This record gives sequence, structure tokens and C-alpha cells, in this order.
Amino acid sequence: MQPRAPRSALLVIVVCLAATAASAQVVRQEVPGIRNFAKVESTVACAGAITPGAIPEIKKMGYASIINLRLATEEGADIAGNTASAKAAGIPYYHIPFSGAAPDPAVVDTFLKTITAPGVQPAFIH
Repeated sequence: MQPRAPRSALLVIVVCLAATAASAQVVRQEVPGIRNFAKVESTVACAGAITPGAIPEIKKMGYASIINLRLATEEGADIAGNTASAKAAGIPYYHIPFSGAAPDPAVVDTFLKTITAPGVQPAFIH
């Protein structure tokens, strides 16, 4: 059995991503159906909420997968709509719900395993 990542692992991930973003080329774009789109280098893009209609555009932009960290209860999450749109567009869609109020080390482990799996990058994370 593999040990679980400590809760501080999320903080480490956030700090690393922030450090990478600070030293990386961050490109912000306006994309219909995507709130706060920011491309970080060539392997990751981050954004806020998306609509199902934005998913074909995400695929067209060259992303190999979509990783959704939003809780299903968040306003505008539309997990079912996004999943269906991703399937229709032919892009893998991973829903890994993360709660900042009650972080779960298992979720961090799942995210790390997903983002480092072959074929997942470049990843669109929201």
C-alpha cells in the first residue's frame, strides 16, 4: 500500500504551480465559454468555469485532456454536460472534485497520477 500524500501536499502543488507560472510564459486569452483562461508554457492551461460548448475549442487548441477540479455542487459546474461534450469531441475528461474547505489527500494523489499519466499533457485544468 502506498502512503497517502499529506494535506500539505496540495499547498506544495499550488506553490510549485505558482512558481512555475511566475517563471514561465503565461498567456491570457479570451475564449468564449471559458472564464479566466491562462496558458502556462506548453503543457498546462488553467481556467475557471467552462461551458460544454467550449470543449471542442479546447480540443482544437491542442489540449490532450481536460481535468475538472470543481465540485459538482459549484454553480455552473455542469459535470454531465461537460462529460458528454468531451466524449463527443473525442477528448479525455477527468473529474477530480477538490474541496478547498475540506482537502482530501486521496484527491491530490489522484490528480498527480492523472496529470503525470502518458498522453494526458498538454492538459486543460479547471
